[in-house]
Amino acid sequence: MKKVLISGYYGFGNTGDEAILSTMVTSLKSEVPNAEITVASNRPFETEAKYGVKAIPRSVGSVRRALKKSDLFISGGGGLLQDVTSVRSLVYYCSLLLLARLERVPIMIYGQGIGPLNRYFSRFLTKLAISGANVIAVRDEGSKKILQEMRVRREVVVTGDPALLLKPVRMSRLKGLDRPLVGFALRAWRGIEFGRVAAAADSIKARTGSSIVFIPFHAKRDDSVAEQIVARMKEPATVINGIELPAEVMGVIGELDVLVGMRLHSNLFAALQGIPFLPVAYDPKVDEFSKAVGAHAPLDCRDLDEQRLVPEVERLLALDGNWGYSIEEARGKARQNALLAKQLLKERYILGVRFDAFEMDEAIAAIEDLIKERKPHLIVTLNAEMMVMAKKDDAFRKVLQGAHLVVPDSIGIVWAGKLRSRVPGIDMIEEMAKVAVRKGYRIYMVGSEEGIAQEAALKLQERHPGLNIVGIESGFFSVKEESGLIERIRQAGPDILLVGLGMGKQEKWIAEHLRQLGVPACVGVGGSFDVIAGQVKRAPEWVRGAGLEWLYRFAQQPTRFKRILALPKFVYLVIRERGLM
Repeated sequence: MKKVLISGYYGFGNTGDEAILSTMVTSLKSEVPNAEITVASNRPFETEAKYGVKAIPRSVGSVRRALKKSDLFISGGGGLLQDVTSVRSLVYYCSLLLLARLERVPIMIYGQGIGPLNRYFSRFLTKLAISGANVIAVRDEGSKKILQEMRVRREVVVTGDPALLLKPVRMSRLKGLDRPLVGFALRAWRGIEFGRVAAAADSIKARTGSSIVFIPFHAKRDDSVAEQIVARMKEPATVINGIELPAEVMGVIGELDVLVGMRLHSNLFAALQGIPFLPVAYDPKVDEFSKAVGAHAPLDCRDLDEQRLVPEVERLLALDGNWGYSIEEARGKARQNALLAKQLLKERYILGVRFDAFEMDEAIAAIEDLIKERKPHLIVTLNAEMMVMAKKDDAFRKVLQGAHLVVPDSIGIVWAGKLRSRVPGIDMIEEMAKVAVRKGYRIYMVGSEEGIAQEAALKLQERHPGLNIVGIESGFFSVKEESGLIERIRQAGPDILLVGLGMGKQEKWIAEHLRQLGVPACVGVGGSFDVIAGQVKRAPEWVRGAGLEWLYRFAQQPTRFKRILALPKFVYLVIRERGLM
């Protein structure tokens, strides 16, 4: 089970952020059904009840404890990395990103809006924090431009606001009100004068016969704004509050004829349902969204008065709801967020090579699936030395890139991929043997010196009674003998072929003859036969657990010195690739 930790402005009663969380959870559960999702929330119990997830307090300590058990940390969506509303909140969210990096948990920036970042400190901290992300997906081109101007040396993908995938729930909260229905979704901001807004709302009602409706998007804060405007109005107006689910708020906006929206997600809800809206630009994100969907040019906060507001609302009412927004492309981009998260949970890319972010049980399940296909597949147990070799050897790199399953064998790969555990090739042989007994799979072994593979086969059969090994061959064969070997393997019809010809050579050999071999699961196992046969002593379990098996083998075999030098080189290459040097 993959464990995903989500951080954002959740549990504060903000409809837009709750809409983001709702669609994130739905999308992630759809793409990664076995995901266990935990959300850092201001109201954990409420979040758990609403969305069917686990929730924890937002404290740094709680988040850090959860990170230690997580496979993926998601920051977003919404506008978390900005310093307009609060520098303190920016420090908080950046701290969590840095903590995730410290705990070596893969990080995704999930459809976020970036900025404004007006202070040098804010830009410095954001660049430092976001540079550790594995995937940076932002919701608009403006956010990408900000990161590029900050010289963030990471690929930035423009996806879309996760809330674009929300679906409305109709509650008929506006039933009984006279049409047309003109809605306001406003917030407190400098430049807005409640008295002038009230006068404009009265004028709209008088000139168009509209019912005026206020829809607060942030509990208490927007409620207060609506109540203060209504108190200054001469005509009656309706305030819709007490709605907890964002889909229900979206349903209310879908009943309007026109919306005057400051809140980004009020405009987004209107666009999704084809409701003409007049955006009010208090933040660049409103401009970005309006431009992206082909909406009316936003008004400035200072223009919310009779002179500017009334004629614009009248013009939108005259459209009779016939405003077509370019929203489908944006929705398609928003779907990419969950796909990127799924990809990050399943695989990693380092030094141009893809490998599967699997633990042992997932690797064995994947091998079983490959066997069921009855087509030949190459399976690689990847280590740091192979990655360094692939950097110099184009042919070998192409073999790795073409492999059907690549599992993280060494501690270096685990480090670079920010994984929780590795899949040692020798342990995978034992697990495959268990499955082979249970499923009746046939195994063929090729590798090592004469007699060693036979001894390894006997040891495996002793540990796994009933194991069907249908062929055993030495790894020392000539080019002339190769065709006969391949024919014997074909005739035996194994489901699993274990090849121990040495790192690099075995993968190239399998790739070259994969179709001829016709074996569903062909695995390069290096020197595993020697260890299984007892010719080479394996490191004690505590040494393996500490990630020091490479050092133990070096102590046993000092001649491996040149191979050990690949480790620091691998670390250097990874650090350089990540732009940290």
